[in-house]
Amino acid sequence: MSLIKEKIIQSAIRLFAEKGYQATSIQDIAEDCSIAKGSLYKYFDSKEDLYICILEQRQQSMIKAVEKIRQRTDLSRKETFLEEIAYQFEFFLEHGYYTSRDHHDLPLDHPDKISLLLRQIRFNMLLYYQDLLTRNYGAIIQRWHWDLAVMFSAIIKEYTFYLLDGPKSVAKKELASFIAGRMDDLVQGLEKRLPGPLLTGDHVGRGMYIDTEENSFKKKKAALFEGMLTAIPEIPVPNLRKKELHEAAVMLRDELLKDSPRGFLVRALLNDLSTERELSLYSSQLQHMFRSISSLAERQP
Repeated sequence: MSLIKEKIIQSAIRLFAEKGYQATSIQDIAEDCSIAKGSLYKYFDSKEDLYICILEQRQQSMIKAVEKIRQRTDLSRKETFLEEIAYQFEFFLEHGYYTSRDHHDLPLDHPDKISLLLRQIRFNMLLYYQDLLTRNYGAIIQRWHWDLAVMFSAIIKEYTFYLLDGPKSVAKKELASFIAGRMDDLVQGLEKRLPGPLLTGDHVGRGMYIDTEENSFKKKKAALFEGMLTAIPEIPVPNLRKKELHEAAVMLRDELLKDSPRGFLVRALLNDLSTERELSLYSSQLQHMFRSISSLAERQP
């Protein structure tokens, strides 16, 4: 990333936090960076696109941080669970819970790209929590994947607000240990009483205006690939890189059409495509569609 582009992003983050999203103009950001307004538009088409870039960067930073925790060989499964819980608080205390503090004045029901992305991020976080809990507890929680992910999310949310505004300071690792114990209690209670699951991925997705039905996935995947292939020729990179991106997108599309796509290949192709900002939103949505369909397939008898 160029120094000017990074300067624009950091300026926008600070001004959005100080003044709010609505009250901050592109002119304000350009002046803060000591560049012409037209120069800023060489990097971002609009304030909305600039903020989307910030949100996507934050989600990518969380993914990378979690991957580093998961790759540590000195941690047991339980210790990894605790480290990941503690990191949730580090991230949300810095950036806010799902929506950042600099976005507080934009109505969440506003039908724009930012609101749609925020809903997608919330859904993505539930998918991550589902994966986190399954890695810790194993297949015994498979029936209650979504219910436990939603309960875990609610616990993280409320304790984040407490850390932000509460009168008592609590160490993040102490809080992580407390929450892990309460999740143990929840899982044991579900096993003893054997209640049926209340939520499904479709319930959660529809609550966020995200359709998770498999047939809808097929239509959305087609639209996403069409958008991706249309966007590649316009990316400001050398022609050789454009050719590589086009080949990766076509290979990914063909792989996802298979009955049993190879997960390692899908992840590798998505990681490559997501390095280009213009494709990151497409690749992020395709990644989570792939994870959701895989999850649905695992639960089928």
